[in-house]
Amino acid sequence: MKKILIIHKNIIENEPPTQMVIQHLADLGYGVRVITLGLNDYWKEDFGKKGIEYKDLGLREFVTSKKRSFFAKIKTWLQYRKEVLKELSGLNDGNSVVWFVDADSIAPLLFSKVFNKIDYILHILELYDHSSFYRFVLNKYIKTTKRLIVCEENRAAIFNVWFKPEKYPAVLANKPYKLLDTAQSGNFLNENYPELYNILVKDSSKVILYQGVISPDRDLSFILKAINEMPEDFIPVLMGRDYNMLARYKEICPRLIHISFIPAPQHLYITALARIGILMYDPISLNQIFCAPNKIFEYSGYGIPMIGNNIPGLSFPFQKFGCGKIFSPAKDTAEMKKIIEEIDNNFEKYSHGAKVLFNSVDNKKMIREILECL
Repeated sequence: MKKILIIHKNIIENEPPTQMVIQHLADLGYGVRVITLGLNDYWKEDFGKKGIEYKDLGLREFVTSKKRSFFAKIKTWLQYRKEVLKELSGLNDGNSVVWFVDADSIAPLLFSKVFNKIDYILHILELYDHSSFYRFVLNKYIKTTKRLIVCEENRAAIFNVWFKPEKYPAVLANKPYKLLDTAQSGNFLNENYPELYNILVKDSSKVILYQGVISPDRDLSFILKAINEMPEDFIPVLMGRDYNMLARYKEICPRLIHISFIPAPQHLYITALARIGILMYDPISLNQIFCAPNKIFEYSGYGIPMIGNNIPGLSFPFQKFGCGKIFSPAKDTAEMKKIIEEIDNNFEKYSHGAKVLFNSVDNKKMIREILECL
């Protein structure tokens, strides 16, 4: 059985797709070692239980800090390059595969000769259509990778045209490794947000949940206006970091609840409480238009119908599986109110579609096939 070395220039709790890959690899019996910028206590304990080796580079602050100086970036890149190349230079058994997560994990290693000595996989989570540098990085190493993996079918077609890899890119959807027990959501709220327990659990509220950054480029005001005109058991919950929009939103809908960033996968305790999930992506790039959000599978795993804006990354699966509704570019409050009412009144139909979407993907099988065909 091959050994898999995961190279990850991020922190594990920030990236559910990487969590998913690591856990499936362990379940499949592969020896797994992870090199990462940082691990929190939750993931250290989880890795320990599964016998997953890891090296924490102690560079968590680079990811979590709000501002990064040019000096800090260079220092981090150099330290990362030194430590990763040390790990890679020790792969002499001919039985190891290196699994790079995103172009960012490869970029600091540019022009190293180590790529000529290792078998490696590129697992790319972004499209990088706005970054000529990262496309240069990918183009340099895609021709010699054992397999290119992307997270959405349209991205596979785009990468196939751009980079012409030897094999058509494999698609590994951003589906979570597992769902958390919904019965524990109340306990999680009681321990961490006791003031919200009665509202979100005991009172059987109809939670309209948005997960993601709360920023000007994702205008939620028309959604909040619609909810504010509906019965008070409809509760809007925004879960994510606020970039100076929350005060305005609370004026629009005073019963709005905000929960700040919760590390994955514990955020799923909140996701599980939702009646309807909101997704929104500004159509300013191919990366946004052909989005492949974890949230589609997080919502659908709990049978939560979805509402999203009109981009292919959302409209295609919504139409195929009947798991949600798309709102028009006009962002009309009356339309949004009708959509929420339509889903609420026909909840079982949309919930069933969501579950069919979730069950349409088997990432464990896909990972097994990718590695068996190397």
